[in-house]
Amino acid sequence: MNLLSIILWTSVALTLLSVFILIMTILLRVFTDRRLAQDADFMNRVRPELRAYLLGKTSREAVMAILRKEPHGGLRLLMEESESLGAGGRETLEPLLKDLPYGKEELSHLQSRHWEKRLRGAEALGYIGDEGAVPALMKALQDDVLVVRFAAAESLARLGHQDAVDPILQSLDVAGDVSQRRVAEIIMILGARSTEPILSILQSSVASENSLGIAARVAGLLKLHRACPALKKLLLHQSQNVRLSAIRSLGSVATHGDMEVIKAISSLGDDSSWEVRCNVMSALGKLGAKQEIPLLLKGLSDPQWWVRHNAAEALYEIGEPGILALRKSVAEHVDEYGRDISRQILQQHGLLQKTMEVQS
Repeated sequence: MNLLSIILWTSVALTLLSVFILIMTILLRVFTDRRLAQDADFMNRVRPELRAYLLGKTSREAVMAILRKEPHGGLRLLMEESESLGAGGRETLEPLLKDLPYGKEELSHLQSRHWEKRLRGAEALGYIGDEGAVPALMKALQDDVLVVRFAAAESLARLGHQDAVDPILQSLDVAGDVSQRRVAEIIMILGARSTEPILSILQSSVASENSLGIAARVAGLLKLHRACPALKKLLLHQSQNVRLSAIRSLGSVATHGDMEVIKAISSLGDDSSWEVRCNVMSALGKLGAKQEIPLLLKGLSDPQWWVRHNAAEALYEIGEPGILALRKSVAEHVDEYGRDISRQILQQHGLLQKTMEVQS
């Protein structure tokens, strides 16, 4: 076979392969579009019935008769509706969720070699599972794929399993503000049920830096005043992340004007981390730290803009003494940046005219 024949047959083969791929792509697109249209049609038919059920205008049997025709679609719909209903959504829809025939199937998905199936199973069990799903979900906290561990943690929280707080923190012991915020949000699903586990972690001498940081975040979100002693100790932690979380939480949970807390937070006013200094200023404002006005005035000339901004905002939050200090700072602060940020905050709150009148 000469070179020309080889080139000809190669071209024919490549052309046929291209045509085959094009046909398969078109068929896949058609199938996908049809499936999406069917799913949308199913959702549109069931959603009004589900809303009627929630309003007591139709029976569970009537809704289930429709849901059982497309159990997978029904499960997705109930999961979406549980989210849209907010707190207590899963409990409201639990009678419908338990009637769907997919609990055992989702449990088996956790054993799949494919992480996508394990992920779907871990997500669904938080809605349709019961206490029988807890051991499998606890095991899933050790999954090799991080997103599966996140899904298992969220499902354990949805099931109200407060003993999972410590295992969740251990399995999701990851650095990064976004990831830690997500873990805190998961634990917050438990609400007050996470109080004792969180206090235990904050007081632990062996908890990791990431776990302590997340626990401190949760304490702040829960407004957990009982955590104040432990949070004050964490202000001295070597980890910047832990110090930051402790400052933020103390600003939320400590009693307004608490001198001990204010003094402890103020001790970090010269911290080497500008993020820490920034949050010190903000917390002092929230706590109404009138006695720390000199520190806040010093913050007005910090090298970092956000520290200066938060110091000025804190002075405003403190009330009349702080506002008077800002007014004076506009004209008398030794630092140009301090004068500028003071003017900016007074303008922002509509007080610049009053400042000018006082000076005139």
